[in-house]
Amino acid sequence: MSDGTIFIVEDNPVIADLISWRLTEMGYRVVGTAEDSTQALVRIEEIRPTLVLMDINLPGEMDGIDTAVEIIKKFSIPIVYISSILDSEIMERAKKTKPLGYIVKPFTDNQLRATIEMALQE
Repeated sequence: MSDGTIFIVEDNPVIADLISWRLTEMGYRVVGTAEDSTQALVRIEEIRPTLVLMDINLPGEMDGIDTAVEIIKKFSIPIVYISSILDSEIMERAKKTKPLGYIVKPFTDNQLRATIEMALQE
């Protein structure tokens, strides 16, 4: 496992808590969560995590890809997307942000661990 801090942006608090718990059980350090882009941008500016796990389908004016663009531009923090969306248009938009991974829900602990470990090596 690599050193680093992880911030989770997920609009469903139950899923965010589950991801946080699973990552913590694996030995990673989760430093916060947010349910929408506005909350995420404020908290990420304060915390400055090493990596952001970003859900694509977020409420509000900005989806997860738009939010990722802002995070990368303002803070140079890498993104791993976590979503149930596999639409080709969405995937093309996501690829333009050069994410360090894309985890498809539902996922296994092994998929989560492998993706996070590789992303933290960057």
